[in-house]
Amino acid sequence: MRAAPGPLRGPVSRRSGTSEPDCRGVLRHPGIRGPARAARVVAALSLTACYPSPGDPGGVPPPPAPFLRAPYVQNVDTTAASILWMRAAGSSGDTAWFRPAGGDSSSWRAVDPYVRAQGVRSARLRGLPAGVDVEYVVEAAGDRFGPWRFETAPAPGAGDSVRVLLFGDSGWGTEPQIDLAREMERHDWDLAIHVGDIAYDDGSKDQFTERHFRVYRELLARVPLFPAIGNHDVRADDGRSYDLAFDWPAPDPGVRWYSFRWGPALFVALDSSSPTEAVRGLRRGEGPQYEWLARTLRTAHGDTTVAWTIVYLHHPPYSHAVGISGHGQQFDIRRALVPLFEDFGVDLVAAGHDHHYERSRPLRADRAVEPGCGTVYVVQGAGGASRYARDVATSPLQAARSRDHSFTRLVVYRDRIEGRTLRADGSDVDAFTIRPWTGPGASGCGP
Repeated sequence: MRAAPGPLRGPVSRRSGTSEPDCRGVLRHPGIRGPARAARVVAALSLTACYPSPGDPGGVPPPPAPFLRAPYVQNVDTTAASILWMRAAGSSGDTAWFRPAGGDSSSWRAVDPYVRAQGVRSARLRGLPAGVDVEYVVEAAGDRFGPWRFETAPAPGAGDSVRVLLFGDSGWGTEPQIDLAREMERHDWDLAIHVGDIAYDDGSKDQFTERHFRVYRELLARVPLFPAIGNHDVRADDGRSYDLAFDWPAPDPGVRWYSFRWGPALFVALDSSSPTEAVRGLRRGEGPQYEWLARTLRTAHGDTTVAWTIVYLHHPPYSHAVGISGHGQQFDIRRALVPLFEDFGVDLVAAGHDHHYERSRPLRADRAVEPGCGTVYVVQGAGGASRYARDVATSPLQAARSRDHSFTRLVVYRDRIEGRTLRADGSDVDAFTIRPWTGPGASGCGP
């Protein structure tokens, strides 16, 4: 019989790394042709000397030996959760222990992990109550590390509020990302959603290790992260390192889109980045992912326990980014998906890809409408990646914009969402309220 956990070792502290120059060589009129355009391009290219490349996070210590990635929590629902960590390939003898928080020593249960490729371990903790704190420790190389603590999801429709961390385009490894991570740790969260580009520049195993798991080690030990995949996350090996790093409630084997409930809210994560026909079909308004999305939104629209529908993906339907490295709005995604969002009353759509923050007014049929009568679109790609040669234009559809590095805190209540977008020093970039919308025909919203 294995002994229950004894003395424990917890996470160690860390500090931020190197700074990023703010390169503002913005091509404000990308439609210009001829000599004027050429002159602007040459001027912008001359700024490449200050372009900050992704790097490994200076000043942030590695995880305690023998971990290559310290334990982190994933795929939490009302009855189960996954604990993942990474050790050297070929090592063995690991065990995860867990219990409802505050239980006595006899309440610890042991789970042997499944060993994935790349040295990643995954232990599924089952038989958990809904809406309770859970403690876990991990035994590796004869020592035990923890305890760490997370909370299971409340039952559908239950819970007074949901505290959500929203961020994206984060894995640059330099000081803005690291300082934002330290501010994130000061807040209490129920879950985090990431809108993609988790590990620059290619989404390799080592880049995930150094520029994501190392930077957010203490946060990820207690807050389940539900990611959407970005275009940089699939470059190294078609996303295999991403697949091994995370665990999500996929509706079908091998897909990178999914949905999950947390109390009164339904969260829907889309894959707009993988080089697959299902993603190309999504952008055309057809195929398995699009059909799954339509079914999911239709079911949620008819479910009285779903007070909020929040969709997130990497590529933004609406974005006012300009500049030689600003992508701007994705018109194919807008044409394909916005009609679905409006038919079924999606309340909030979050995306990244552009390295800034902006929030739209409630929108319907490409027009600003009254609160509670349309979908709010947020671009939150300000999580630490370079802002080189990018700016943000203005528009009547826009409610707020900022080039500052930031993350967004959402508190989802039954009758409203309160949002705050914060800089690394804790100051506000934006504060807002979203009212629920039930789709066409909603009271006071017209046909």
